[in-house]
Amino acid sequence: MKSEIVTLDIETENTGYDIMEDNKRIISVQLLEGDDSKIYYDGSESNDLESAKENLRNMIESGKSFLGFNIRSFDVRFIKKFLGVDIPPSQVIEISELPRMNSIRKHFGKKRPRLVECCEFLNVKCSHKGLMDKQSEKFKQLQNVIEKAKEGATTWNEQLGWGYDFSYRLALDRIAGGMAIFEAFKEFVQ
Repeated sequence: MKSEIVTLDIETENTGYDIMEDNKRIISVQLLEGDDSKIYYDGSESNDLESAKENLRNMIESGKSFLGFNIRSFDVRFIKKFLGVDIPPSQVIEISELPRMNSIRKHFGKKRPRLVECCEFLNVKCSHKGLMDKQSEKFKQLQNVIEKAKEGATTWNEQLGWGYDFSYRLALDRIAGGMAIFEAFKEFVQ
């Protein structure tokens, strides 16, 4: 069944602490339209990223809207940067901007709750987000990851005034999480 709304999610190769500046490329694009689910990924012979570009352009031209969490500032930005496809803002439905988010923000006392927290609040299963936690914890023990996290913590502490400990934990989570995603991608492709 086709729909006027397409759920969109991408994964990127990012092993740095700055998720906006350290991304090297898109490794997969996932599209869910009604009951039709498609995954396009780098290295695929039949569902490659060129096919994703073509499908995205066709969906844009046919007036589809794209729904996702943090897609306006992340997914849409990197689709334009790495695939050259510009999704018009009028065709983006950003979950984090919906009115229901106000009660979630208030509940968690955060301006930008994470997807896992939103799902928890709404009693929606989101267990897939924790699938790589074990792998991520292994990466957090590596000396090069620790050093990158310290660098990120120092940068954020100096430039943004964030506390060093908070910045270090956030940088460590981002680096190790990105490495776990990329490791899972490499295993998937093999």
